[in-house]
Amino acid sequence: MASSEPSVGVLLAHREDVIVRATRKDDLPEVIAMIQELADFEKMPDGPRLTVDDLIRDGGFDERHSQDGAPVFHSFVLEAQLDPQGDANQHQSTSMRAEGPLTRKLIGYAICYYSYSTWRGKSLALEDIYIRPEFRGNGYGELFFRALARHARESRCSRIDFHVLSWNPATRFYHRMGAQDLTQAESWHFFRLQQDAIDRLIEE
Repeated sequence: MASSEPSVGVLLAHREDVIVRATRKDDLPEVIAMIQELADFEKMPDGPRLTVDDLIRDGGFDERHSQDGAPVFHSFVLEAQLDPQGDANQHQSTSMRAEGPLTRKLIGYAICYYSYSTWRGKSLALEDIYIRPEFRGNGYGELFFRALARHARESRCSRIDFHVLSWNPATRFYHRMGAQDLTQAESWHFFRLQQDAIDRLIEE
């Protein structure tokens, strides 16, 4: 199933001023830009190595570049309706809005994929969720997170897994959303083999 749209549907959530929808191929340059913004925020500006072509291939946006026709990740975007001054159209009356046509802008993204638990079955691993700083504090984060939870349930996932840097102030938000810190509760630690370690294992 190679498609830019998840099986649960294109539109996950909406308000008057924003929508959460599946990422389209023409969104990917802006998604790459936001991936870099998130890396800058996480103080790892040199971390991202992906290109738009990588996202096209791995996200199933072009079947010709997919090995088995199945995307290895799903992606969603938060899209705001902006007035000519660049402000979100947050339930303003017509008389209060700036004159001119409304435009739409991507103000956030999420990338996730399915994993598997031998205890609970299918799980949703949330790799990234990001909202541009100037659009925070408007309830968009909760709208986005609840939309991802709905996607997880409709995809028959038993849980959502993600990791957060210890200093990230969003930790309070995730606690409010009902997330549990497994490092504290169950003493789980997150391990990773980087590419050079994989190569050493194979070559030794």
